[in-house]
Amino acid sequence: MHRPADLIYRYDASWHGFLCCVFESFRCKELPCSILPLDCPSMSLFPEKEISTDSALAQRVAASFPKKLGKSAHRILSTAFLSGQENKEHTLLSFLILAYQTGPPVFSMLGHPLVSAVHQMQRQVRMEAHQFTGFLRFQDYGEFLGASIQPKHQVLPLLARHFSQRFPGEEFVIYDQTHCTVLFQKQKKLEYAVLEQPPQFPSVSRQEVQWQQLWKQFYNTISIPERENLDLRRNHCPKRFWSNMTEFQ
Repeated sequence: MHRPADLIYRYDASWHGFLCCVFESFRCKELPCSILPLDCPSMSLFPEKEISTDSALAQRVAASFPKKLGKSAHRILSTAFLSGQENKEHTLLSFLILAYQTGPPVFSMLGHPLVSAVHQMQRQVRMEAHQFTGFLRFQDYGEFLGASIQPKHQVLPLLARHFSQRFPGEEFVIYDQTHCTVLFQKQKKLEYAVLEQPPQFPSVSRQEVQWQQLWKQFYNTISIPERENLDLRRNHCPKRFWSNMTEFQ
């Protein structure tokens, strides 16, 4: 049994780093009161333990998911980890303690608050990623296509396959302004990176300016002012997406 510990784990905010926190928790049979990224401020006076990221340990933990929890466990947990929900790490670790005791049936225990919370985080991440497949707007910068988004969750890993298949021969960059991360495809190779500062995009191409003008003209032409319904528009396209969409600029 895991004992509650007046202790804070610190990690590098990566998926492998979190899996190392899981390993440490099970090794010491302790449930820390919180798990925080290294750069996240804390007002707590509890002692802190820094968990270093070890890929070998992380892979051991990940390999145990299908064996102990079922084939879909890794997909569900890794997607839920992308959530922007506060204290997600503690929720996921608490769930894993329950899951290893219960086995694969744990994912069907929807009445349990921990199980419900993990499923909800996964759904929210996948739903937002799906929305961006339609709401994301690329701009032509001459040598590459570029786009900026402001998601609540870290959805770039879930967007990689969709846009790589949609633009197989293009070089593109998608910048996540919220989490300062970037997804880019160069020479048909996809890369994901965490940035220390925002990237500097060049000026858009002259042809891009013309296409934007045509798109705005088309958007305004097909609209019917007498039937304008802003509430309905916000339901179908939340307002937080508007600042990165050409037609609303």
